[in-house]
Amino acid sequence: MTSKNLEAVGTTETPSTALTRRWKIEARDQNGTSRADDVEAFIQRTALDTIAPGRFSSLLVLNLFGASMAGVMEPSCVIREIKALEIGINTGFKPGSTLNHLPLKGLWHKHYQVVSLPSLAKNIKRGLDIHGMPLFEQRMKEAQAAGIVRYVQVEDVAALASDVVHGNYVRLHDENRLAGEWLIYAKHEGQNYYLTICTHDKTTHATVRQQIEDVCGMEFPFVRDLLATV
Repeated sequence: MTSKNLEAVGTTETPSTALTRRWKIEARDQNGTSRADDVEAFIQRTALDTIAPGRFSSLLVLNLFGASMAGVMEPSCVIREIKALEIGINTGFKPGSTLNHLPLKGLWHKHYQVVSLPSLAKNIKRGLDIHGMPLFEQRMKEAQAAGIVRYVQVEDVAALASDVVHGNYVRLHDENRLAGEWLIYAKHEGQNYYLTICTHDKTTHATVRQQIEDVCGMEFPFVRDLLATV
């Protein structure tokens, strides 16, 4: 995911300490106007320098910034998952786990919330597959226990629908089983290094890997080693 109007025209290495980045972005829009100050302000708003000092890539920043400018996602959803990984808490979304298939094998991923109808539909289906229709099943069991035949009435529909949509969403959240798109990160010497974001679409993963190798591999050389071992 990259911005159509933003291009990273260069990154330069800077002295690395525990609290500084290993790169500096020089960004220009399609008209050649510098957006470096805007990107820097964006980084400050996200508090990434505080949450994961020196451990987030320029690729991640540009993807988040570009998506935010295009209005296609809310970066705070990703930042929330990074913060959760750093302090070891659950957010309701599936926990971080290894990627076991090429071309991203060797890295880790964490689901983050996507505010969209397709994402909601995916979690509704997931909830149905895992939990079914609890309220409907409860009503049927009650009727069976009472020895009566009960039909779904018009006045029942709203409550049943709410249980399938909202109820199952809450159940998945409480079980940390909500699904979203992916935050990609690497583990190195006991710490997480946050690289980029991507979707479940496997047809894009070869391109995502190439971007990680080209950009993140320069900023965090061990990333290439992780990918080269598979």
